[in-house]
Amino acid sequence: MTSHDLNRAFEAFAPTAEQEQAMLDRLLTEQKEVRPVNRIKKMTVVLVAAALMLMACAFTVVTGLDQRILSYFGGGEEQAQLVSGGVIEVEKSFHYENGWAIHIRQVLADRYSLAVLAEVVAPEGTVLDGENYYFELGMEVDSQTQGQEGVASWGYGPVILEQGDGQDNRLTFLCTRGSQQAEGQSLNGQSLTLTPMWLQESGGRKLNVDFSEEKQSCTVQLPEEDSGMTYEVNAPIQVSGEEMTLGELYLSPISVAFSLQGEGNDSRMWGPTEMNYMEEGAVLHMADGETVAVGRVVSQTYDQNTGAAYCIFQTEEIVKPENVVWVTILGQTIHLDT
Repeated sequence: MTSHDLNRAFEAFAPTAEQEQAMLDRLLTEQKEVRPVNRIKKMTVVLVAAALMLMACAFTVVTGLDQRILSYFGGGEEQAQLVSGGVIEVEKSFHYENGWAIHIRQVLADRYSLAVLAEVVAPEGTVLDGENYYFELGMEVDSQTQGQEGVASWGYGPVILEQGDGQDNRLTFLCTRGSQQAEGQSLNGQSLTLTPMWLQESGGRKLNVDFSEEKQSCTVQLPEEDSGMTYEVNAPIQVSGEEMTLGELYLSPISVAFSLQGEGNDSRMWGPTEMNYMEEGAVLHMADGETVAVGRVVSQTYDQNTGAAYCIFQTEEIVKPENVVWVTILGQTIHLDT
C-alpha cells in the first residue's frame, strides 16, 4: 500500500492505533481492496452489425449518456432515459509534456454519488496491456472540501472499462465518488473540480506517471435534477448482533444510499464486522419479481464523535426507483411504503 492509499483511506481523520489497524485489515482484505484495485469488471461491447452500432450512437445522441457507461450497467435505451437528467458533458482534454493525455468525457450524477468517464492515453509506442492499473482522479466538491474532524471515508477505486477499439495505448476508467459527509449532504447543483493526479500499474512498481507535477483541472456544475426517491425508515437494524438505527434510505437509478446511527467510537464501523461486507447479499426487489444486486461501495463515511454513518453503493443495473418494493440489507428486509 502506498502513501496515496493511506492518505485517501484516512481523510481528515487521525484514528487510534487500534482503529488504524482495523481499517488497514479491512482495506487489505483480498476481495475488498481499496487501493490499488485490480480490474473489477471488464464490460466487453460486441457490436455484431453496423445497425447495432448506429443504435448505440443514437442512445448517446438522444440521452447524452455515453455508450460505455450504458454498457457497464448492461442497459439499453429505456435505462438510458432514466438517468438522462444526471448526465453532464465535459469533453475536456489535458496534455502533458511527457506525452501523456487525459480526456474527461462525461459525468453521471445523482443526489449522493457521481461517476466520471475518463480516458488515459499514453505516448505513441507505449502499450497498456497490464492487469493492475489505478488512475487517481481528484474529485472535489466545493461544499465538501474542508475535512471534518473525526470523520473518515473510504470507497472502491475506479473500474477499467473495455476499450473495444483496438487502441493499446489507451485506458478508459469509470471513477466514482460519494458524498463524504456523515449526514449525507446532497451533491445536486454543486460545483465539481476534476484534477488528474497519477496513474500506476502494480502499485507503481511497473508504471508510475505523476500528472500532478503539471496540475490541470476543470470545473463542472452538477445537475439540480434528482432522479432518486427518499424513504424515512427510522427503524432498528441488527449489525453484528447489536442494534443500530436505519434512518434515511435513498434509491436512484444507479445507487442505494442510507444512514445508520450507532454510538460514538463504534467498533462496528471499523471491522471486521458485517459493516465491511454490506454489499454482499444486498438486493433490490422489484415489483415484477426480478432482483437487482447492489455492487460496489461508492463511499462509507463515519463520524466517530456522533456515531453517524452514511453508506452509498452502486447498483449493478440501472433501475426505476419507484419499481423497488423492498430492499435486503445485512440479511434484513426493509419494505418500502410509497
